[in-house]
Amino acid sequence: MSRAFVRAFAFSAATMLSSSALLAQTGGTGTGVGATLTPYAGYLITGNWYDGPIGTSISTTNSATVGVQGSMPLAKGIALVGNLAYASGDLRIGLPLISGVNVGDAKTWMYDAGIELGGLAGKTTGLAPFVSGGIGGMTNDIKVSVFETRATSVAYTLGAGVDMGINENFALRLQAKDYISRFNSEDAVGFRAEGNLAHNLALTAGIRFVF
Repeated sequence: MSRAFVRAFAFSAATMLSSSALLAQTGGTGTGVGATLTPYAGYLITGNWYDGPIGTSISTTNSATVGVQGSMPLAKGIALVGNLAYASGDLRIGLPLISGVNVGDAKTWMYDAGIELGGLAGKTTGLAPFVSGGIGGMTNDIKVSVFETRATSVAYTLGAGVDMGINENFALRLQAKDYISRFNSEDAVGFRAEGNLAHNLALTAGIRFVF
């Protein structure tokens, strides 16, 4: 089921980005805004997958993240956005008194599509706040010694930030986005173990290119 979700999401995101590229070639929608592409980098603060007794937990460590976001305008101040990001950290077992130990590697892919409100719509310079919401997924590639597995979980996203327009083609984008997801243990190890609805906060900065 999760793999079917990933394939469906990938198809939708590819369709959106293809439409965005076509829009850029044909000169936009007449709304006074254009398609955009924003490569970015930042820091991912992860939540615990599981909390156990006496302060134990399972999580991935906080880590650097890189990604790219594309958008296609629907109307002035409203855009369809798609996002792909990557982070690489450690699988961590939290323990009382000694904080915890790292027991393996965890590579995380994050992807989502949604609606964004606000931003620089029709403007070229100045400060412009925005908010966004959407749905996507988080795929974790986990390696512990000789054991390797993958788990894909549905993620709901909420974001907010500000664009700082430099000129008609470039803007600095600062954004905080929360990926709200529950680790899919059935995908990883074959049985279901209900975990936390974890918040994973990506704090990023990037350059927004307008076409």
